[in-house]
Amino acid sequence: MATITGKLESVTNLAVELGAVEVQLCGYGGQVPRYNGIALIARITDDDIVVAPAGTFSFSVPGNDQIAPAGTYYTVTIKDDNGDIAQINAYRFLSNPGNYDLNLFPPYDPNQDPPPLPPLITNLLLIIPAAASMNFPGDVYTAFKTTLPGDVFYPTISGMVPGNLYTFIIVQDGTGGHGFIWPANVHNATTPSLNASSTSIQTFVADENGDLWAIGPGTRA
Repeated sequence: MATITGKLESVTNLAVELGAVEVQLCGYGGQVPRYNGIALIARITDDDIVVAPAGTFSFSVPGNDQIAPAGTYYTVTIKDDNGDIAQINAYRFLSNPGNYDLNLFPPYDPNQDPPPLPPLITNLLLIIPAAASMNFPGDVYTAFKTTLPGDVFYPTISGMVPGNLYTFIIVQDGTGGHGFIWPANVHNATTPSLNASSTSIQTFVADENGDLWAIGPGTRA
């Protein structure tokens, strides 16, 4: 759900205006609008929003990103004490971040395509099993963690997407002392710690050739 707040004031002397607020779901075409699989046709307009004596109001609605079909939006109508419409604006409210102040939040133009939804949160950390020969695929993951089974020299680091940041977490096993030598396409890297059970972390940025360049010194603990 999205929670919307606002405040009504007069154009002169910033006097508090009680007025009225009405919200309506729009843009669902000929389909029945649904929120989490539940039909919303029972009530798509709400004119019972309470305006407090201080002129403030608040209401909650399902986020447009959770309503099917895609492309819906809300209109918020402001009426004066006489019931005359003072203004009406369209808005798109998302369930995340979920809190909107109409004194600050800009209106939405229904004639434009709806903005893209936020990217999904996915697991981008690849745990690489212990092996003398390792491959770090940058076209699939952006973070890697491995525990050294012994010396690992010049592992394969490939598929790095230009501009992406890549983080490597190198862990020594309980014995420690295992060497790790970065390949030639990794620049300014910090040598991982040799201490038993230690963890070394470093982040790189990929250039246009797919090479990795350290954005700062690695940390070792």
